[in-house]
This record gives sequence, C-alpha cells and structure tokens, in this order.
Amino acid sequence: MTIFVNNINYKKTSRSPNMSKLNILGIIKNIRSKSNIYTPIVEAVVNSIDAIREAQRSDGQIDVIIKRNQTLNFDGALPSVRSLEIVDNGIGFTQKNRDSFDTYYSALKYDFGGKGFGRFMYLKYFNQMKVKSIFKEENKYHERSFRFGKQDEIVVDETVNEIEAKDTETHVYLNDILNADQLDKGIDTIARKLLEKLLIFFINEKFPCPKIIVKEEDDSSRVVLNDYLKQENNEISLVDTKSFELDNTQSGEKESFIAKVFKITYAQAQKSKICLTGHNREVTEVMLHTYIPEFEDDFYDVFKRGKDQVVTKNYIVKVYVLGDYLDENVSLERETFNFDKEKRDPLYPISQSDIEREAANIVKNLFDEEVKHREDAKVERIKQYITDAAPWHKAYMRDLQLDKIPFHASPEKIELEFQKIKFEKEQEARIALKSIIESEGVYNDDEVSNLAAKVTEAGKNDLTHYVCNRRIVLKLLQQLLKRDEAGKAQLEKELHNLIFPMGKDDSEIQYEEHNLWLLDERLVFSEYTASDRKIGSQSAGEPDLVVFDKKRSYRNGDNEFGNPLTVFEFKRPKRTTYTAEDDPIMQVGRYVDEIRAGKYETPEGQEKVKVNAATPVYGYIICDITDRIRDFARQYQLTLSPDEEGYFGYHNGYHIYFEIISYKRLLSNAELRNKIFFRKLNID
Repeated sequence: MTIFVNNINYKKTSRSPNMSKLNILGIIKNIRSKSNIYTPIVEAVVNSIDAIREAQRSDGQIDVIIKRNQTLNFDGALPSVRSLEIVDNGIGFTQKNRDSFDTYYSALKYDFGGKGFGRFMYLKYFNQMKVKSIFKEENKYHERSFRFGKQDEIVVDETVNEIEAKDTETHVYLNDILNADQLDKGIDTIARKLLEKLLIFFINEKFPCPKIIVKEEDDSSRVVLNDYLKQENNEISLVDTKSFELDNTQSGEKESFIAKVFKITYAQAQKSKICLTGHNREVTEVMLHTYIPEFEDDFYDVFKRGKDQVVTKNYIVKVYVLGDYLDENVSLERETFNFDKEKRDPLYPISQSDIEREAANIVKNLFDEEVKHREDAKVERIKQYITDAAPWHKAYMRDLQLDKIPFHASPEKIELEFQKIKFEKEQEARIALKSIIESEGVYNDDEVSNLAAKVTEAGKNDLTHYVCNRRIVLKLLQQLLKRDEAGKAQLEKELHNLIFPMGKDDSEIQYEEHNLWLLDERLVFSEYTASDRKIGSQSAGEPDLVVFDKKRSYRNGDNEFGNPLTVFEFKRPKRTTYTAEDDPIMQVGRYVDEIRAGKYETPEGQEKVKVNAATPVYGYIICDITDRIRDFARQYQLTLSPDEEGYFGYHNGYHIYFEIISYKRLLSNAELRNKIFFRKLNID
C-alpha cells in the first residue's frame, strides 16, 4: 500500500502477525503489571530521551507540560490535572520509528513486561493519546500525526505532510485523565516523583541526560529536573559515588564498577534497593535487606523547623551500579544479564550476587551508624527472646549469623535460625562419631575431645530446653491452683489436661507432650497410658489415668501379670462436698476390679489386660485434703503423712496400695525434684 501526500510517497509496510488488528481494549483491560498514573508519563519521557539520543543532539530538551481543569476550587486549592503534553526535539516519528510504534512486540509474553508494551499504558490511564511529530527525511521536513486506536489498530487517523520547518519536534498528548485523583496536584510533587523514576538517566556521564522541564501550561511555574539533584535539602540527593573492583578470573584483570548511592525521602510504598544497570537502563533490582537485614525498614532524618517544631522524614536508599562488564553482558531486551544470579563460570566469572554484595557493603559503610544502631537493637531483641522464651539457646548465640535475621524478626524466625544451628551441630557430631567408629580405633585424643565437646553442647541444649519447659509447667500449675477472679477454683479437667490430655493415650501423645513427671518421674517411661478413655469394649467406667508400667528386668512381653498397674483419680481443687458415691478410694477400687474382671483390652484390642490379685497395683488420688477426704481415708485405715498433706497405706480388700496427695504436696514435690536443675540454669 502506498500513501501519496503532497507528491511524497511513503510505503506502508504490509501487515504481519505482529502488526495492528489487535484487541487493544482487551489487552489494556488484562494488564496485570505493577503500574500507576506515572507509568505512561515516564514511558513518554523515556521515548523522548531515546529520540534525542538517536538524533545525537547535545541541546536536547524535554518539556512535560501540565494542563489543569479550568474549574476554580472555592477552598483555594490547585485545580486537578486534566491532561499532559510531552514535547521533545528528538529525531521524531520517522517511518522506522512509526512502524516500531505500530508493532506489538510482546504479543507472546505472558507477563506483558516485554519491550514495546509500555505504550499500552497510555490508554490504561488516559482517555486519549495523540502524536504530532516533525521529522526530517531526505533533507526535507515532514509532519506526521495520529492517535492511539482503541479497537483493532494501534495507529489510526494518520496523516503525513511535507512542511516548512527549521527543526524536528514531537508532541505527545496524554489527554483526559481517567481518574484525576490518581495524579498529584502540586508541580513540585509531580517533578520529584518523575525524577525518582527517571533517576537512572541522570547518573551516567557516558550518556548525558537531556534537559527535562516540568512546567505549568501558562509557564507560571517550572522545575528543571537536572537541577533538582544540585539543590540542598531536596528530597532526592546523591549521598556518594564509590568505585570498586572485582577479579575477572578469565582475563586475569579486574572489572571496574561505580556505585551511586541516593537517599530518597518520602518514597511511598518502596524499599531500599540495589539496581544493576546496562546501557543506561535499570536491568535488575534486589531489595537491599537481602544483604543487609537492617535496611528492611525506612530510615529517618530528624531536624528542627523553627525554634520548637521537630520534623521527621523517612527515607530509603537506592544504589545504582554501572560498569563496562554490565553494559557488555546485558540482554538484548535489557531485562536481564547473560551471567548467572549466583553461579560463576569460565565465560562469566562474576555473578550478579557478587556485584550486589559489594554494592551492599558500600551502602553499609556509608550508613554505618544507622546500621549499627539497628544491629544492636536486633541483638537485644534476640537476647530478650532467649531470656523470656528459650534460655536453652544461650550457648548458640555466638554462632548466630545476624545478617541472616531480618531487622523485625518474629519469634518464629529467631527460633528457626537457632534450630538450624542446632541441627548443623548435631549433624557435625554424628558425622564425626561415625568417622571415629569406622576408623577401627585409629584416632587421637584431640578428635575424641572435640567430639565430646560437640555432643556435650547439643546435650546441654536439649537438657536446658527440657528443664525450662518443666519450670513453665510448674508455674502454670501454680496458677491453676489459685482461685479465679470470681473466687472459683479451676475444674479438675484443666489440671488433668496439664498432666495428660483427656481422651488420649500414649499412641497419640509423645512423652515430651505430657507432664506425668508431676506425679511421679517413673511415669515418664510408662509403656501404656490411657487418660479418661475406655480401654475395653465392656468397660463402663473411665478412670482418670491408667498406667501400665513395663518391668525393666523382664523381656517376655508387655502385657504380663507381673507388670505393675497405676491408676490416678483427680478431684476438683477446693472441693469440700462429697457423697458416699463420690468416695475416690472406692472409685479407684472399682476401676481396678473391672480391669481384673477382664473388662479392659489392650490398645490394639488384641487381648485382655492381664491383671490379677498378685499384680502390683498403685492407686493415687489427687485432691485437696478436706474433712470428708479425711473421713474416707480413716474408713480405709490409711495412714496420715507427717506433713498432713496426704494419706497412704495398703488395702487388703482391694489389694491396692493407695496414696492420697494434696495439690500442695504435688506441686512442692515436683518443684523439689527439679529445684537443683532450675538453680543450675539460673531460672529458679
């Protein structure tokens, strides 16, 4: 197809699968990339920068013209922005550039982040996008105008005319903001945010940035972005420029890099970053706290305004890294680098993380006081966690890598890091032990000593953890034995669950998850325990706690008549009234009689629980010693304990050794058994 305009012919390229005939509104509707109202404005400015560089102009200039609504606000506030116009004196929309604009390069890219897709952002935020461009071809000036279509073609209403002109010039009109509230009103704010997003173009001396001016339509106010960085006390400032080198093992030489560190105030919803650049474009970015956890949050500048007013400003840090190594190895789309993120290889001896890590160290040194303050605060928070919740980790504090822990690390995160250390040390001990065992006795004393130290350290950690948990359980028991705010005592089920969860047996509960040691240390290693559970199909009763203790001297099976049986009965603390049917001694006796009668089965239901008259049976009743309990004890001829906090004795009728224990004695005995451990750990 040929267009004839003023006797000048322009050959229009025939359509290809990548040109026009698109569902443009559908594309725009399905954009999922992170963007805002500034995205299309920045896109237009960047295109202008490229056009000026293509024209190789040293006097390049870009004007961002703000056009406001004419409606006056009665409160004196600025009218909202209606439209914008971006003007540049670059090469213009030549036929080549026009065809490039008309091509949808990212049609096959799922994330819509590819080269050439940014133009679709125009119609995502503005009702209309128009172009009027003066360009020069064959020593003649021509004017091309068109608008961005909304149906199936990108370029519509196109006209091309030969004109009389003295210079090239392109106007991009972004008309009628779809949501005026999305764009800031103040020209200073607009200028600052544009500068923040265009900062990369102002830092590379190899590619001087054209003059960029943000101004009102009537030129009543203007901001030159190029001068912004030179001003004092502005919201974007260059902190420092540092050079560094990394070894190129392939060439035997060093690769030089430049890090430009900026402080950006009031950076909304942003984090401090390291940006690697290539050919004057941001190629990759990584959060600075990836390498320095203390940079996860904003920093703050505090200064006085006037005599009494104190102003706080938050800021982030953004560091740009430039270098020939980056320019030479950037991908064609300038979306990534040819070298790997972490790995080095003969072809690319320096990885992305190598460069980022060095840039992070530069930033850390520049902000050493702020970082040190946060590191100290983090250490104190970790120490407090150890003191309050995990004293058994104290020995591992010296092994903790602080740079691996976020500044605001949760207790879960801190615990995870300690568990990693614990696991690594246990693995080291296992490997060392295996090596010694497999060495057939050929080892020296130093190896044995080192191994013993590793094993001892891990053992101390576990023991400390175990003992501290016991201290917590005892504190909880103390609280449960107190009356609540209403003056009522806790239900026996609360105490029961503390000792052993109701409705469970030890096939469901690990020994670390119950607290039978409160009753008797021997019960920790009981073979079978059932708590408030029917352990036989014929059983009607549910003893509070039944324990079958495997004799250590016999190896002929678990369910044997010679294995002792222990039964516990819990009563509500502070309970004073008991009927004859509430007699706890009788209740325990009946439980045992049912077991002896064959009404209970083993947990698997394979056979009856073997208990006869000769089986040692122990019955423990946990309750407060009241007058009624004393009556029951005397009735069964039990002996009062010297401290008067319980009764004990053997009952010939039931063939059971009974012991009545008060909650007070239960607590004091448990504390006494563990007191020495608490003192050794300084947690008493």
